[in-house]
Amino acid sequence: MENSPHNQPPNLGRAQSEIHWPSVLQLGFSLLGISILWSVAFVLVLVGVFQLLLPSQEQGDSAIPLLLGSSGVMVGLLLVPSAVYSLLRLLGRQPKRLAPTPPWLRPSLSIFALPALLLGGWWISQQSPPLQLLLPVFHILAIGIPILWLSYLALRDLPLGSPQRLWGLIGSGSALAPLLILIAEMLVLLGGALIWAIWASGQPGMLDELSILVERLRRAGNSPQLIAHILTPYLENPLVIFSAFAFTAVMVPLIEEAIKPLGVWFLAGSRPAPGEGFAAGVLCGAGYALVESLTLSIDSGDQWVSLVFARIGTAVVHILTSGLTGWALAYAWRDRRYLRLGATYLGVVLLHGLWNGLTVLIVVGDLSQSLSQLGGDLISQASQIAPYGLAGLAVAGLAALLWVNMRLRRALDFPRVVV
Repeated sequence: MENSPHNQPPNLGRAQSEIHWPSVLQLGFSLLGISILWSVAFVLVLVGVFQLLLPSQEQGDSAIPLLLGSSGVMVGLLLVPSAVYSLLRLLGRQPKRLAPTPPWLRPSLSIFALPALLLGGWWISQQSPPLQLLLPVFHILAIGIPILWLSYLALRDLPLGSPQRLWGLIGSGSALAPLLILIAEMLVLLGGALIWAIWASGQPGMLDELSILVERLRRAGNSPQLIAHILTPYLENPLVIFSAFAFTAVMVPLIEEAIKPLGVWFLAGSRPAPGEGFAAGVLCGAGYALVESLTLSIDSGDQWVSLVFARIGTAVVHILTSGLTGWALAYAWRDRRYLRLGATYLGVVLLHGLWNGLTVLIVVGDLSQSLSQLGGDLISQASQIAPYGLAGLAVAGLAALLWVNMRLRRALDFPRVVV
């Protein structure tokens, strides 16, 4: 009689047959992302290997497809745990508990491997093309370890939720958010180009001048000196400089800070605590920082070390801003007060915009020296100060991550969680 259906709770059968649709969506997105990323990465890796083994190819360009392809493989790997855990949830199975991490593999110690990775990656980049097949390993580790270390500092002893949530947030930040951000930024650029085309159509001779410019650039081929000479009059135009600042320091932060913590919004129904909201935002920001750094620091030449090292500061900004947004979202859902959320969004946009603006200032300053001192001494002097500004923002951002983590840990009422 104990196993009789009449003795079971009336809703038990219905509860067991219900489908957890968020897990279905997570599984579908993860599998779709893996298939697309690995398909594109397979082609890029083949092209990269083929180019590296061709003696006629230039060393500086041949490794780029290989680095891009290996980055795609890495991002696809990040989606595998998300797919596995969501599938286990749908099958009603509990995942096995992972073994404790050995002390020598703790994220807090991983940062000490960075100098060796940078030195080894630089040495490999200077060797003959066949040896450069090892460069993607150093590239991924040199980008990933600082992000892992920063994430550890921000998440130390904070609630991370289930493994399915953790890897779902990382997958959202590393795959879904970058795709949506890319689409949004391309739409903004297309809108700007359309407005300019409408304006240019009413200017006598503007379209003819554009056609001449395109033809001159086509004839210039791959000569950097000739291309720089052709573009100098346009790069000296204040309107061009202002447009670059407006897009990079205003539009990009507005778009990225709205979409980057997308994974946190998926937790709205569960009403996460402030510590959980901050942790979720950090995971989203870390995933996005990894993808952006892997793709924007692609270089197999002398600039590889400086590009990879500079991305550490960018990772601090991405992780901090997303974490603060997640923190504010959790407070807004709990207290139903959204003024703090709006102020936080404006604050992180300002921080992100300041970082991007200083970066653009450095690029413009470099152009002013290599072309014809465009913008005068003011831009040149400001561009020389900008690196110190970036360093100051990175240090302040790291201090802010440590402070928020310490404040949230003091408010916790549950046992410590080792990351």
